[in-house]
Amino acid sequence: MARRTIAQFAHEYLIEKGFDIVGYGDTHLLHEIADYSGREHNSWKTEMNILNALERAPALFEKHYFRANRGLARVFKVKHGESIPQLDR
Repeated sequence: MARRTIAQFAHEYLIEKGFDIVGYGDTHLLHEIADYSGREHNSWKTEMNILNALERAPALFEKHYFRANRGLARVFKVKHGESIPQLDR
């Protein structure tokens, strides 16, 4: 079985919990994804690492931006459908 990425864990978790979007400012949700994937918490770096992992998975997530008080912030929409590669469980 191949090693699973953070993005694969996040994709599975978000679908399981009924979320379609995750992004900057979703602190609690991003830390829940870290727990689900077995990652250790490291304050704001955990959130940054999860968001960076989602950005590296364009097959699973569609990236958008929104205007935050500190400039543009990333938000990722979960992709559904047949174009999603099958995940090894």
